[in-house]
Amino acid sequence: MKDKKNHIWFAMILIAGFLLLTIFGAGSDVKGIRDMRFGIDIRGGVEAVFEPVGVTGVPSEKQMEAARNVMESRLDAQNITDREVTVDKSEGHIIVRFPWKSDEKEFNPEQAISELGETAKLTFRDPQGNVLVEGQNVADSSVTRNTQTGEYEVELQFDSTGAKAFAKATQNLVGQQMGIYMDEQMISNPKVKQAISGGQAVINGMADYEEAKALSDKINSGALPFSMETSNYNTISPTLGSQALKAMVTASIVAILLVIIFMISIYRLPGVISCLTLVFQMCLQILALSIPQYTLTLPGIAGLILSVGMAVDANIIISERIGEELKTGSSIRSAVKKGYHNAFSSVLDGNLTTAAVAVILMIFGSGTMLSFGYTLFTGVIINLLAGVWMSRFMLESVIRYDKCSKEKLFRKKKERKMIRFAEKRKWVFLFTACVLLIGGAITAVNGVKLDTQFTGGVVLKYTYTGDADTEKIKESANKVLGRPVSVQTSEDSATGDKKLVLTLAGNEGISPDDQKKVSEEINQLSDTQYELSETFAVEPYIGAKALKNSVLAIALSALFIIVYIWVRFQSLSGLSAGVSAVAALLHDVILVFFVFGVFRIPVNDAFVAVTLTIIGYSINDTIVLYDRIRENIKKQNTGKKESLCALVDRSITETIGRSVKTAVTTAICVAVVLVFSLVYHIESIRVFSLPLLVGIISGCYSSVCVAGPLWVSWKEFRSRAKSTVK
Repeated sequence: MKDKKNHIWFAMILIAGFLLLTIFGAGSDVKGIRDMRFGIDIRGGVEAVFEPVGVTGVPSEKQMEAARNVMESRLDAQNITDREVTVDKSEGHIIVRFPWKSDEKEFNPEQAISELGETAKLTFRDPQGNVLVEGQNVADSSVTRNTQTGEYEVELQFDSTGAKAFAKATQNLVGQQMGIYMDEQMISNPKVKQAISGGQAVINGMADYEEAKALSDKINSGALPFSMETSNYNTISPTLGSQALKAMVTASIVAILLVIIFMISIYRLPGVISCLTLVFQMCLQILALSIPQYTLTLPGIAGLILSVGMAVDANIIISERIGEELKTGSSIRSAVKKGYHNAFSSVLDGNLTTAAVAVILMIFGSGTMLSFGYTLFTGVIINLLAGVWMSRFMLESVIRYDKCSKEKLFRKKKERKMIRFAEKRKWVFLFTACVLLIGGAITAVNGVKLDTQFTGGVVLKYTYTGDADTEKIKESANKVLGRPVSVQTSEDSATGDKKLVLTLAGNEGISPDDQKKVSEEINQLSDTQYELSETFAVEPYIGAKALKNSVLAIALSALFIIVYIWVRFQSLSGLSAGVSAVAALLHDVILVFFVFGVFRIPVNDAFVAVTLTIIGYSINDTIVLYDRIRENIKKQNTGKKESLCALVDRSITETIGRSVKTAVTTAICVAVVLVFSLVYHIESIRVFSLPLLVGIISGCYSSVCVAGPLWVSWKEFRSRAKSTVK
């Protein structure tokens, strides 16, 4: 008994330890929050122009896209998710922008570029030096471990062309060496033991994991259709100033304090415990980003603030369940025990569906999507660990103290008047349709603008001396051209030459007259004079492959949700419940899209990030409702029968408190971020937080008002259809 009373103190020491670890780190291997790798928008970075070597003329579009994909894979392998990789169509160059390392002090572009690895051409050759297979035919290379010997190996996967060439080569070289070359340097010389068909092979004989990983990375980095080199690199300025970072840090503190006040005022003692748990969760979340050095951008900080709101979700469900048990007359200890037990299925189902979405994003994602998937996945795991286990560990300990086991320290749930959304669903559906029609009409009138990330665009480079006010320049260029413009400054570290870089979205190019107007406009802003030095067109920063993978990931996520609910909620005729849940999610995604149209926000990767956030967030609400419907169906089987509408309305009434409170805590966090972005004119955060705030409100609405009533309509339609057939 006494040991359990002391659990709260062990937990407090553990939380304090992780808080110190998060702030200060522990040597070079465990980096704290002060040593995180910040994105280009916060700290600036490097711009490098890679040029093909030994190629006559401009490489083909297919070759350039292959080179671009290799560059992005290399950056993903280094956890550099804040980057821009695009193609200069006219010259055949790859332009890469990426942030500094966390420990970079001298800001040396040449040293930073070495992080990208070798860019030589990979070939497989026989002992006489004849090229048998080229690197561009290697689809992937990864490190595996032989289950029989325990040794690390490098696994190769070839495309269809490479598979045929490799099969023929290995058939002719059985018992001989096959050299793997990076340009003219041999990086491996494995012995061919047998003919290999099927497009897969392994290279063994590795001393350890590090050697295998180094070889695998070289093969991936060399899977280019040609060699590439760079002699043109610059230091680039942050897209946002230090004021923006300070504003977001302040927003974080304000958001956390507001959530703490909200939780304690509503749930009292369980609210205090959930706030301590929240600190633990945030420490783990930050360490999950800082230790592997995932790039943290300002939208990433906004995402962390959002996770503050979502992190209390499990504790709200649990606290609501404890309140229900107290209402039935249970003792404090019994209510806490039953509360955790009854809440677990909702928490588990909600987190498992979200975790699956995150895994799909990590498999298919690159750049921002990969980063989001990783952050979402770690957040889910941490929520299950800290949100459930840690809070229970502390609450069950603290209620063993007499002063903490009084009912006034808990919130007893009150009887709520029945909410009849399912019964009045025609009016709900009519209201929903009106909102969507109005949003669609305004969006159609305004039109939807795509940012440079999706459309590509034109880059104007100016030389200048003195200081450049990038915000004023951006406003002036926008006024002249009427299209999205991003502005950055760069500096050649060797010569000190400064350049102003304007990237104009859209694939329509720019006329000489418009170039002249822009130049005249920005030269009138101050004494600083800008001279146009270079103009060229670039491909979209988000390539066709990345865009296709984003759509595929979202589609697979929706399919998984349908299948998971189908299997887990058989008592709800799972397929209809799954389709209804996805229809509610589709409502949220459409509404978020309309926000971009109504407020004339150019669609960029923020839309993808917001969409994925809302999918993960909204499905949690729907799962909680379905879990309560399932529970009430079981009770109904042993008691008085009620209509389907009445059962769903009762389930909505019982869970609406949790849904609204979760939405309020999350909305508080996002609203704080939005307010700070408006006050400090942080455009990249505004275009992220405004649609996200609408999406959170929509997610709560669709889960409560759309998913359940839509399922009732489906069930009643099927019932009438069966009756007609009979």
